[in-house]
Amino acid sequence: MRRKVKNSVAINELIRFEMKRQGLSAPELAYKMNIGLNSMYHILKRPSMQIDRLWEVCEALQLNFFKVLADEINITNPVDPQMDQLQQENKMLREVIQLLGGNK
Repeated sequence: MRRKVKNSVAINELIRFEMKRQGLSAPELAYKMNIGLNSMYHILKRPSMQIDRLWEVCEALQLNFFKVLADEINITNPVDPQMDQLQQENKMLREVIQLLGGNK
């Protein structure tokens, strides 16, 4: 089931921008990716693509588009309550060890 993502980033626009920044033409990128020119134009036309194809584009352009896209997602990961408790206990134990003269 596909759903339209609000405010989604069109990956083809990001790729075109990076190509322009690097001074690469579509035929040059197609050559670097070892794909046909028609396939390259298909990539540049569609706002989304398969992950494996995006991986190839990342390698060809030497840019991690996965990170670029992840940075666009405005989600703050909730703190795991158990992890938070363990970190607090760890901090307290370090202080106790220091007070007892350890870890100098």
